[in-house]
Amino acid sequence: MRVLELTARLLLALVFLVAVVGKLRTRAGFAEFVGSVGQFGVPSRWAPPAARVAVAAEAGVVVLLAVLRTVPAGLLLAAGLLGVLTAAIVGALRRGARPACRCFGAGDAPVGARHVGRNLALAAVALLGLLGWATATGPPLSAPEVLIAVGVAVPLTAVVVRLDDLVTLFAPTPSRPSRPAGRP
Repeated sequence: MRVLELTARLLLALVFLVAVVGKLRTRAGFAEFVGSVGQFGVPSRWAPPAARVAVAAEAGVVVLLAVLRTVPAGLLLAAGLLGVLTAAIVGALRRGARPACRCFGAGDAPVGARHVGRNLALAAVALLGLLGWATATGPPLSAPEVLIAVGVAVPLTAVVVRLDDLVTLFAPTPSRPSRPAGRP
């Protein structure tokens, strides 16, 4: 179960690290994130502090998952934060709002069911990581086991972070109207 815990920890730490860096990379990017927070039902005067709390919580997840003694707290914070973010998305969707997903900084895709699914899957990863942590016994991980965890977590991180691009890439293209026979 140690491999499960390490895989979950790496995946979540990398996803939240990309989220923090994406939001804080530029002032304009952070300003866009703050603006999007208001579109999720947060009153405009509370959007800047709510945005700062969200980024601080994401950074907290990264730090807690990086320190061995605080891994369970990091996994719980990740699951809780993902629950809050998912509730915000669901609330926006129920109100008919489709604000841009600024989860990783400069995204333009409107939030939708795939973002809810992504967050629920990540919350499940956090809970599985906690289960792996709680049931871990035996010797430390071997080098091949660490490579397996890294080999699973890194590509999954790329899929999570670039999910909107992947959906766009593989979305069916609208069919063009057919031309009458004999016409170019």
